[in-house]
Amino acid sequence: MASVWLVLVLWIFFNALIKVIQGSSCAKIHTPASVVLAGSPVTVSCSIEDDCPLTKGKDFHVAWKINNHFAPSNLSYQESKRTYGVIIPSLPDTDTFIACAVCEEENCQIVNGVLVKIPPLNPPAIPTTTVCAVVMSKKVTRDQYLIPSGAHFYLIPRQSYALLSEVEINVTAVNVLGNATSETLKLIPMETAMFDPPEINRIEADVVGCLNYSWSLAKSQQWLTTAISLELSLKTVNNQQNKELVKSKINVCDLFHGTNYSTTMRVKYSSLSKWSKWSDWSDPKIATTVMKAPTGSLDTWLKVDDQNAQLYWKPLENFRANGWNLFYTVESKEPKNTFCVTQESHCFFNFTEKVEKVFLRATNAVSSSDHTEVPVYRNKGLGSVSNFSVHPQSETSVLIVWEGTPASLNVTGYVLEWRPLCETPAALLSFTLMDKNNSSTIVTGLKPYKPYEMSIYPKYDKGIGIPHTLVAYSSQKAPSVAPVLHFMEIRHSYVKLHWDEIPLEQRNGIIQGYTVYFWNEMNNIKVIKTEETSVVVRDLQPHTKYEALLTVHTRGGSLNGSVVALATGHMDGIEMVLFVIPACLGLSLLAIVVFAYIGKHERVKMCLWPIIPDPANSSIKRWTTTDSMQGIPPFKEDKEPVLVYLSHFSLLDLDEKEPFKSDYFKEKQWSHDIDSCDESHSSVRHDSEHDRDSVPYATVVFGGPYQNHSSCPPAYVRSESTQPLLGADDPGSPPPYENVSPSCSVSKVQRFTTFPQNSTESEENEELYEEFPMLRSLELRDTDHI
Repeated sequence: MASVWLVLVLWIFFNALIKVIQGSSCAKIHTPASVVLAGSPVTVSCSIEDDCPLTKGKDFHVAWKINNHFAPSNLSYQESKRTYGVIIPSLPDTDTFIACAVCEEENCQIVNGVLVKIPPLNPPAIPTTTVCAVVMSKKVTRDQYLIPSGAHFYLIPRQSYALLSEVEINVTAVNVLGNATSETLKLIPMETAMFDPPEINRIEADVVGCLNYSWSLAKSQQWLTTAISLELSLKTVNNQQNKELVKSKINVCDLFHGTNYSTTMRVKYSSLSKWSKWSDWSDPKIATTVMKAPTGSLDTWLKVDDQNAQLYWKPLENFRANGWNLFYTVESKEPKNTFCVTQESHCFFNFTEKVEKVFLRATNAVSSSDHTEVPVYRNKGLGSVSNFSVHPQSETSVLIVWEGTPASLNVTGYVLEWRPLCETPAALLSFTLMDKNNSSTIVTGLKPYKPYEMSIYPKYDKGIGIPHTLVAYSSQKAPSVAPVLHFMEIRHSYVKLHWDEIPLEQRNGIIQGYTVYFWNEMNNIKVIKTEETSVVVRDLQPHTKYEALLTVHTRGGSLNGSVVALATGHMDGIEMVLFVIPACLGLSLLAIVVFAYIGKHERVKMCLWPIIPDPANSSIKRWTTTDSMQGIPPFKEDKEPVLVYLSHFSLLDLDEKEPFKSDYFKEKQWSHDIDSCDESHSSVRHDSEHDRDSVPYATVVFGGPYQNHSSCPPAYVRSESTQPLLGADDPGSPPPYENVSPSCSVSKVQRFTTFPQNSTESEENEELYEEFPMLRSLELRDTDHI
């Protein structure tokens, strides 16, 4: 049963909610004023929307409810087809809710409503008197004054009050419901009086550092004899000392000597009364204190280049001109000479090598200051600072940082100088002197986005170090203008671009680099970054339209230039020839090489890689004439290849002066005796028939150039090679030879064959070739293959 009641309650709630939602979107209600005066009529209109679900296809009428009560039907009316209104003569309550309802027979649904309020009626607020100003006059009367509606001030005539007597002032506000009176204000009119600006009659400077003033009130107020307060404001003319003083005395001292002061004055009745006000400042009047010689110190910076000098100076905080017409004199004492007299803060002059010091003094209309000594340093090649850098601190200041000089040099201080680069005419440099222990300083008063050249010099006992210079900005931004691209050369495959540097005054920062964007109609983009003012764009397509864009960068921003268009050209005849001829030559050479390698493989191989015997891997015992002659150009006298075995060898007799050094050779390898050398040579024949497969292998050494080898028979000696010659177990291997010096003398070792005395070289060779066929391949001839 409880669930049935719950379902019923939810159905009623949702049904009401749906009706409220439907009704809330059905009408718009309007009233000219949501706050009206009591008794005033109120007009409200209600416009029914066309898509209102409460009125579609239904017979309805509109009713009005005032605070949930139906209003009389004679108060409502219809303005148009779907707009209805009601006029209520007066509201029953201060807060009245007027609702518009759509009714179908007796069932009414509120579609919109408005709340109209009536403000409460009260007596006027109590006025307050906060300010009272008095215009002074001698007449005294009393009266009441009617202040116009809406006014918040009133000028009471002078005759209505006494200046030095206490008066009471009240303000009363009145309306139809009553009146209200402010609290009583008690005051003495003179205390509230605001005087006219006074007049400064005379200023006297009869005491050093003091000014005496004579003054009076305005003419309309000079009848007043009461003591009043005054105040003086002194300001140096043209901010000579950049100082302003406010005094309450007519005798002011402790002023700068010989300084122009502009003085103004103001007065008020009493400095103790809260009602007293200062008058306006009087017109300024200028006076000068008594002059004397300039005092204080000057900072100097002397730059010497051979015999040319640039001297700069600036006053320190303790410097006082103490007079008018200040000028400076630069001079030397040994020799005595005056270089310049100027009112500027610099001097350029020439001097001789005898000058070791110059002197600077300041002079005014009265006298001169003490001399400031400036030593002349001609040694300029000393060490410089390291790691000199500039860091922006603000838009008008930078931080300068550096590291010291080598420890071997005695540094006495540093000089930092700077000057703007864009001013016209060129601005003079500024400088500051620093102690040797300093490694940083802050420079202020710079202009943002303007370049400055800054240099730092180390100072030593006997000279000035090499400066370290750079260009710096206190703040940077994007350049004011962008460079314009120019096409220096346009080809079918590349383009040379060039642009001018941005003027220094329009850079607004240090140029970090440039970016060139290059693209064609297919949006193939090339991006080139460079720090130069020209670039070459390669690998382009012939007869193609391209567009280019240049961007310039600083640390403060970047700026794009305008887009420029171009078209690459065709390949001309010269370029075609230069391209085709090398290509044809290269292809021809390649074809020749391939053909030669394939068709004449063996011949090419023999020319490039000739056969060189390798004793370690050779089979010399199995060689035949055919095998041994491969790779060697044929000789005319070559015979038909036959199998030949070497079985004889010859030894030359050595000279007595060069006996064999090897005992093993003397005692064990040779059975014959070594006799003295004479003109006839005995022959010894060693038969090796028992081992015909064993062939000795030896190196032929000539005693002289091979062209003259016939004058001295060659000596056959042991090879120096460490490679194995023949098998170690081969019994036919010859005994080891001992190296002998090639010589034309006759050896003690006898040869196998003795040639007649009148035999020729060719006959000897033929005889040797018969016994040693392989020597034929070692014959030396004037041929090109050796």
